[in-house]
Amino acid sequence: MKIKLIASDLDGTFLTDKKEITPLTKEIIERAGREGIRFVPATGRAFSAVPKEVLALPHTEYVITSNGAAIYSISEKRRVYQCLLDGESVRAVLDLEMPSGIAMEAFLDGVPYSEERYISHAKDYGATEYGAVYVKNTRRPVKDIRAFIREHFEELDSISFLCADAEKRNALRECLETQIPGIYVTSSVSHMLEIGNAHAGKGKTLLYLLKLLDISPEEAMAFGDADNDVDMLQAVKYGIAMKNGTENCKKAAFAITDSNHEDGVAKGIQRFL
Repeated sequence: MKIKLIASDLDGTFLTDKKEITPLTKEIIERAGREGIRFVPATGRAFSAVPKEVLALPHTEYVITSNGAAIYSISEKRRVYQCLLDGESVRAVLDLEMPSGIAMEAFLDGVPYSEERYISHAKDYGATEYGAVYVKNTRRPVKDIRAFIREHFEELDSISFLCADAEKRNALRECLETQIPGIYVTSSVSHMLEIGNAHAGKGKTLLYLLKLLDISPEEAMAFGDADNDVDMLQAVKYGIAMKNGTENCKKAAFAITDSNHEDGVAKGIQRFL
């Protein structure tokens, strides 16, 4: 294979569940960089929540954030592309009757803002132990998230809904998909629903970046574990799912590698390159 770019999701893929990069994964990415292969993190995280050690990886210039709502240049420390939620779509979301037990958060200009109750009690909404720590360390608290969203309704990268109750999540998803125009609905972890502009998504934004860099999809490899990675794996010739990935992700993949706890990204790169 002649690969010029490797894109990878972070949580559940490139990072362990403790939100760490293993030594082998770091070594293989550095080796790929020395061979002239670009590495592009592609995450559902807001830019400010991307770990510094990821941004500091050598030969890493661009990062796709907020499920494809934005691309940042690391060296220039600025956003070079964005696809924001449509204001009318946001207004329609605010008009929905939200069931109890669902918290909301909004990503604005690369920063995640969350309801105070979610930050304080993330595990009650389905977050894991490490996920709860991550939420506390990365979110900015907002007392009235709906008022915050209303104030910034034309500036948002994405909106997320957090809920531990699968039945409520499924009902909300159906409502979002049938009643809100101009959005796509996806999920990076089981307790979360995320919406973005219908023209965003990791796959579409990765294709935009590939064109910008004059790299074809046949010269790109991508790794992911969740439903929000499906379009990215399908966008390139070599889309690789993690063993710990969702069934939808695995079905969309060219191949399956080991889990994020077993250096799956590093082994996938070694296996095919």
